[in-house]
Amino acid sequence: MQVTVARSFFTKMKQLDVKIEDAVKQKASEIVTDAVDLSPVYTGAFVESWQINPRGERTARSRTSAGRPPLNEGAKQAKRETEKARLLNRVASFDAEMLTGFTITNRAPHQQLIENNPKLKSGLKPSEIQAILKDRHR
Repeated sequence: MQVTVARSFFTKMKQLDVKIEDAVKQKASEIVTDAVDLSPVYTGAFVESWQINPRGERTARSRTSAGRPPLNEGAKQAKRETEKARLLNRVASFDAEMLTGFTITNRAPHQQLIENNPKLKSGLKPSEIQAILKDRHR
């Protein structure tokens, strides 16, 4: 008995690998976009504190709002776009073959102040962002 595996099988496997890599990076990009778009921006420190890492990597960002002036409306959206681009570049740098998952974190030291701020004018509270991201991206 003989079984022959055609070269086309391996070509199809490579094509599947590319599709899977694209799908993983697309999902990570959607999560990053939602996290940034939902974030409150006053000085820009909270939105700058987002970081996305492959599972197992412990790099974190923590930006403080202390001593920073409030941003005007146009600068707030520009800050969101800048941070979104930074995070999307990070996603693009992931090695999909080694990727076993990824984690998005925000280590802003003033999260509790944002959470307890009854006058929050833009974006959502950190706990609400977390709930939405978990719900949308199961």
